[in-house]
Amino acid sequence: MSDASERRAQLKALQQKGAAWQAANAPLPPSTAPEVIFATPLISKNRAFDWDVICANLAATVRSLRNQTSDQWRMLICGQDQPKGITFDAHVQFLPYAVPDTETDKNALNFDKWLKIKQMTAHLSTYESGDGYLFQLDADDIVHPDLVAHITADNNGQGYYITHGYMMDLGSLQMAYLGARSLRRPFAKSFNRECGSCVAARFDFRQGPAFAEPLNARGRHKDMHENLAAYGFILQPVPFAAALYVVNHGENIRQRRGKMDAKISYLRRNRLNAAAARDVAQAFQLNDLFPDKPPL
Repeated sequence: MSDASERRAQLKALQQKGAAWQAANAPLPPSTAPEVIFATPLISKNRAFDWDVICANLAATVRSLRNQTSDQWRMLICGQDQPKGITFDAHVQFLPYAVPDTETDKNALNFDKWLKIKQMTAHLSTYESGDGYLFQLDADDIVHPDLVAHITADNNGQGYYITHGYMMDLGSLQMAYLGARSLRRPFAKSFNRECGSCVAARFDFRQGPAFAEPLNARGRHKDMHENLAAYGFILQPVPFAAALYVVNHGENIRQRRGKMDAKISYLRRNRLNAAAARDVAQAFQLNDLFPDKPPL
């Protein structure tokens, strides 16, 4: 079976499950106080090439959340090891993952990301009693200061995905456009095709834990909009450049797999000029997020 045929079969089966779930779970209107919960799976210290780099990247991600113009957010970090340099409080919480992560030749290029995401979803379905949007955020990506404000103000009861943003090479500090193709950007790709930090999925635990099912069915970031649509949730695009996909910092999983060249090639083809890059740096407050880097 071809990949396309397998995907069609998977989607058909998911649509059947989604129809049954919708029949059993009549949605409530969104509340007037939704939250955006950022769920971040963290690689283990044992698996990391450089734990200090992992923690520094995560610290920048956390700073981008603390810079949000709305305080209607929380972050849940799940991993074997509590990261250093992070202040844990009512907004940023750590969920221990008890399964040891020992690297072998067989699993060296894999990461227990999906198991940690599933644990975070189970945790929320058990202890969360409100509604809002669950955003799967990698531990090295950056979100725009207005992202939470937009989602919670618009509050469409369906969910959101990011189509427009940027790629940033943390080694060279160069940036590239991610978004719709145009005559000016003929080689561009949309943000949600390239970066996993791209979807805010609707959740509502006011009637119990049933929303764990569509959340667990999200799948890969390239498929999330179709998978969630199978459960009746039609994602809407965020109408501005809402995130930065950070690459080439030494701890990307893609880099471990020897596939970083494709990202560097994309950056070269879609690179922002110096003035545009400065505008992005200002919009995302990058000088505050990366204080150890030269001014952007």
